[in-house]
Amino acid sequence: MQQSAAAWLFEIALGMRVFGPDAVRGCRRLLTAGVRIGITGLTGTRAPSRSAESTRDVP
Repeated sequence: MQQSAAAWLFEIALGMRVFGPDAVRGCRRLLTAGVRIGITGLTGTRAPSRSAESTRDVP
């Protein structure tokens, strides 16, 4: 079945109208999660490792 260009464009526009808001919302959630992970990675501090001197002081 052959479709005209107008029908094809109408279907594309309808698909964008229906699924566009959900796609944008999903992308925003993914970007927000990525930013949170990135900020946590940049600001996260590691616990200092115990040196040999500190282990000798423990009874």
